[in-house]
Amino acid sequence: MKHIAVVLRGHVRTWNFNAPKVFEFYDSIADNVDYYFTTWDSSNTDGIEGTFKDQNLIHFQILSHTFENSILTQGDWKGKWYNGQLGPPYMNIMVLPHLRRREKQLDTKYDCIFDTRPDVLPVTQKILFGDDAGKEISIIKPEPNSIYITGLEIQVNLSSDNPASAEDIAIQDWFLYMGSDEFEKFSMRYHSDNFIYTMNTGPGCQIELREYIAQNQMYLCIQDWSKGYMIRPNVFRLDWLDSQDLHQILNTNKEWPAMSTDKKIENCDRYNISLPDYIDTASITCKI
Repeated sequence: MKHIAVVLRGHVRTWNFNAPKVFEFYDSIADNVDYYFTTWDSSNTDGIEGTFKDQNLIHFQILSHTFENSILTQGDWKGKWYNGQLGPPYMNIMVLPHLRRREKQLDTKYDCIFDTRPDVLPVTQKILFGDDAGKEISIIKPEPNSIYITGLEIQVNLSSDNPASAEDIAIQDWFLYMGSDEFEKFSMRYHSDNFIYTMNTGPGCQIELREYIAQNQMYLCIQDWSKGYMIRPNVFRLDWLDSQDLHQILNTNKEWPAMSTDKKIENCDRYNISLPDYIDTASITCKI
């Protein structure tokens, strides 16, 4: 592809470990890669811009995690952006004007826009069988009105009358890509009149995203040429050689959920990762 945009939004977390590998991944699939980075002021943002040396960092923004939105009001709920439902689209909306301005400079729309996070490591997948076994699978370029994800999951639908037995289909929402117009349409879910549910009444963010895509008559596509892995702080303990080995990284990653709270805090403190990055989440596989 000629021009792509990579939108990195959310907590900084393990960006300093991921950065070189992230740059290598995107450089391999496009002639020009533009980066947009939005994060919270509760994260450790020291030196982040410096990690983009020799890269096209078009926009870097730090947002207040305590910001109250006085315009958006639904019932008795006064919206906060610092949560899984509103945070990602809010950050993307903050990026959108800068992205559109850059497209005017390029005199073309981006061929593809990736919607992902600083703690996600993208990896190209390889062909497993046949004459081409071992070769990397080529990227699937985005088609109009389509959103590309890495897979589906079964999760509990939290809006069910009986959550204990209510299973539903959720999307993997940490590594997505789409065309330029689709990115805007997808991000517009942040507006109050586009919400399917009010805060704390929905089935869960990953289920709601699937429903939003269907409601807006977009195609949901599962691609198999790449995966996105969420990398945890204990990978910083790997020596240089092991830190270049994907299998070693992923095996070390698996240790995080079972680690004690004290050990998790020790890892974050040792590698200057802000504790709110892993405290302010309900994710069982992520939180401290």
